[in-house]
Amino acid sequence: MRMDREYAANTFVVMTMELSREASGFTVASVAALGVRGDGWQPQWRVHARVGTAPEAASGADAQIVWASSAGSALAAVEQKITTAPHVAVTRLGGGSVEAAMVRAERASCPRLASLTMWDALRLAQISCPAVTEPSESTLAAALRVPYPKRGAPVTQMVWALSQMCRTSIEQGVIAGRCSGPVQERLFDE
Repeated sequence: MRMDREYAANTFVVMTMELSREASGFTVASVAALGVRGDGWQPQWRVHARVGTAPEAASGADAQIVWASSAGSALAAVEQKITTAPHVAVTRLGGGSVEAAMVRAERASCPRLASLTMWDALRLAQISCPAVTEPSESTLAAALRVPYPKRGAPVTQMVWALSQMCRTSIEQGVIAGRCSGPVQERLFDE
């Protein structure tokens, strides 16, 4: 992707997941996604899908939650927001990231989402912050001056922080000349 009209025309689907521990291992408890448009990083939509049974009387913020029967159904709720316009998925790809693996595993429920090019938000932050020696999410967020939620914060706060890390990384990368021209070659689908 070039950092010009192609960037401005894209909708970036920033996504993260909340896990819960069960006897059989970890399962997806919820998916949060935020659609933002290139230049200006303008929010287009958001989805917070929880896996489980909806409470009988949802009000306030709970009324905006999509309740899904499975991780695949939660990802399908995100997929419903994807249009024919160009999209790029932004998530954590390295290390123990479950997001990309879960999208691949549930691709029957979300084929368009699974077919998107996936950018690694943390790798993008590392490229923009080469002086950071410990590339943890919280350290990279601090280097980018992005407020990072405390452990146990709602998944919606985590997706917002990941979105801001990506935005700031791109901005700093362009200013420093690390993200000029085709940026996609150094980030992704390995």
